Amino acid sequence: MTYLYCLIEADGKPPTARAPRGLPGTGPLRLLPAADGLWLVAAEVPASLYEAATIERGMRDLEWVAGRAAAHARVVEHFARRHTTLPMKLFTLFATDARAVEHIRGAEGRVRRVLARVAGRQEWGVRVRLDPALARRLSRRRAVPAATRRSGTRFLMAKKQERDVARAVVREGRAAVEEVFDSLAGLADATRRRPPTELNGTRLVLDAALLVPAGRLSRFRSALRRGATGLAAKGYRLSLTGPWPAYNFVGE
Repeated sequence: MTYLYCLIEADGKPPTARAPRGLPGTGPLRLLPAADGLWLVAAEVPASLYEAATIERGMRDLEWVAGRAAAHARVVEHFARRHTTLPMKLFTLFATDARAVEHIRGAEGRVRRVLARVAGRQEWGVRVRLDPALARRLSRRRAVPAATRRSGTRFLMAKKQERDVARAVVREGRAAVEEVFDSLAGLADATRRRPPTELNGTRLVLDAALLVPAGRLSRFRSALRRGATGLAAKGYRLSLTGPWPAYNFVGE
């Protein structure tokens, strides 16, 4: 079968000599001409290794999936550093080279529109976590001093105030997170957000991908530094990952 890693836009046939090794069991990387200036990064793979039943069994093994996902990503990222690239999903397979090329040619108009959208742009990941320890320290600073907690009534009132202050710290922090996101989104051509969740035992309050033009990258980084400083003072930690191929902006 023919395994696809990505589609790239290039005037001439790009070299593959320095590209990383692909998925286990696949052959050397090959470039298939799909249309004028469009190339599929492909490899031959024995059907027995990646047929539907084999993939279904493998998907139940996290280590098996992770190793292949990492190998797939390395190939995509290698070409994305050099060319406008549309990543293919993991385990994108066709019966033959001709079927793969036919598929792209049948969707050429849509493919070129997506290429135009991501050309000259990079995907960056922005995450903001609540730092519970720092948030607690900030809450204590704003709570009633211990000297006033003498009677039982005062003690209970002080405890209530501590809880109220803690809620206020979180509320104010989340408003600040939204302000930071808005400032970053204003410098991006497109954004994607995932719902808040737990990650490594901490509350992930922002998990976003932003498609940033190269010409705005300096301003984007400056806004990011300002935002990180402001959020740290409110008990939140901001992290940046990337640049990535435009994984989140080519799905359609």
